[in-house]
Amino acid sequence: MKEIESLISLGRMVDPIMLDYIEKGAEPRFIPILKHQILAGGKRVRAALTILSCEVSGGEASTALKPAALIELIHNYSLIMDDIIDHGKLRRGKPTVRAKYSDAMAILAGMFYREALDEIVEDCPKPFEMRKLMRNAIKETIEGERLDILFEQAGREEEYIKKHRYKNISLNLYFKMISKKTAALIKSACIAGGLAANAPNELIEALGVFGWNIGLAFQVVDDILDIYGEKTGKERGKDIIEHKLGNIAILLSLKELNSKEKSQLLNILRKPKVSKIDLNKALKLIEKTKAREKAYNIGRKFIEEGKKAILNFQDSEAKFKLLDLADFILNRAY
Repeated sequence: MKEIESLISLGRMVDPIMLDYIEKGAEPRFIPILKHQILAGGKRVRAALTILSCEVSGGEASTALKPAALIELIHNYSLIMDDIIDHGKLRRGKPTVRAKYSDAMAILAGMFYREALDEIVEDCPKPFEMRKLMRNAIKETIEGERLDILFEQAGREEEYIKKHRYKNISLNLYFKMISKKTAALIKSACIAGGLAANAPNELIEALGVFGWNIGLAFQVVDDILDIYGEKTGKERGKDIIEHKLGNIAILLSLKELNSKEKSQLLNILRKPKVSKIDLNKALKLIEKTKAREKAYNIGRKFIEEGKKAILNFQDSEAKFKLLDLADFILNRAY
């Protein structure tokens, strides 16, 4: 546990940098809105990955701080927008930016974050490569969010969404969605560290494989915690309330339930509004299956595959911390 606290503290080294960039040029009365997302906390896993990836590649942690802040601010930017899209009220156990300050202010905060990202990237090592990395990560995250919305079974009545909504989702399609929504940025975090260290291409590619796999595992565990977790700081079963079919625990339970139970679960997800009674019924249906165990096994395979990619790296404290961080991603309770 102390090792994980140390890793989280490492990631939080970027907080002053993020706050500095988002305050630049902001009106004083706007600053509390801009700072809210960052001050709400978070695990800072992506920032820690960037710093450690730089160190494992032979670089200094100090060289990776601005790239790490860049990656972490992309993540927080995406969370602000995600909460607007999903009408999220709680994140990390605290009111979201939109819940506290309104959708309008949250949109403006997100726009401001995007400009701050442009300023950070100019001050990073290898700004051309970092800008390309940032641009691709944001585009991939947007596409993942688009798919996630189209995997919802109800709740949005806009014509485009109703027309293109997915009624059936295979595991391969689910993995495509989470690879963009989550894994792409975690992969970018690791690559950014390698770039900051001016590492050779083969090392950067290996870091990318590591990040890609642990990123997939990260979202799988997030999905498990949404259904089964109690310490996440978010409502339990939030994905059910939001009609999301793109959750691995839900998808695996549907494969196991009998036809009547499967119809019951899908009917709940397709209701215009999911009541507390509906939510509890859906959770009970899922809990009677082995979806949790199966999902963890999938996450475990991704973690093992990711760890393999860096096993041949020279032994160092940074390498062992990366391996510890991978284990934390699988075994976390929040």
